[in-house]
Amino acid sequence: MRVMGGRRFAAVCASALVLAGCTGSTQGTPAASESSSPESTTVAAGPEPFDPCTIPKSAVTASGLDVSTERPDFAGITTHPGWKGCTWDGVAQKSWYYVAVLSSLESIDELLLSPSFVRGVDLKLSERTATQLRHADEMQFLGCAVALNTDDGLIVLDLQKKGSRDLEGEPCTEVNRHAADLEPFFPT
Repeated sequence: MRVMGGRRFAAVCASALVLAGCTGSTQGTPAASESSSPESTTVAAGPEPFDPCTIPKSAVTASGLDVSTERPDFAGITTHPGWKGCTWDGVAQKSWYYVAVLSSLESIDELLLSPSFVRGVDLKLSERTATQLRHADEMQFLGCAVALNTDDGLIVLDLQKKGSRDLEGEPCTEVNRHAADLEPFFPT
C-alpha cells in the first residue's frame, strides 16, 4: 500500500467526510429501556448501501483502473452509517489520479445541498442522468466527481489528483469515462 502525504490524506478525508456529512440525522434524546436483561438482543439490520468493491475486477481493469490498488473503506467512509466505498488508482505505473466509488442510502438531492460542491453539467450515462461536481475549495481543479441516483440511494465517483503529481489529463473527462464504463455494474 502506498503512503500518502499529509496534505493529500487530509484532502481525501475531507472529501469523504463532506460526502458522509450529507447523511441525515436523528432528532431527540436517547432513552434507556425500563427493563434491562443480561440476555443479548438481536437488532435487525437496516438496508445496506451498494458495495462498490463488488464491481467485477474485469470491469475495473477494462476501465483503466488498477485492481491491485483496491482500497475498501479508503479514508474511513464506512465509519459513517449508510456509506460504503472502494478506491483504485489509475492503471499507469505512475498514475496521476485515483478514483473513489462511494455509495450511500442518501439521495443526490441531499448531496447537492452541500456547500462543499459546485454543481456542474448534467450527463447521460446510458439511460441515467448524472451530475458532474467540483469541490468548492482549493481542490476545485485537482479533481472532479460524478453523482447519480439509484433506486436505493446514490453513487459518487470522485477522481482526485495524487499528491504532488502533475495533472496529465482533465479530471472531469477522466471521471466521466470511468463513470460510463462502470455504470452497467451499479444498481438501478
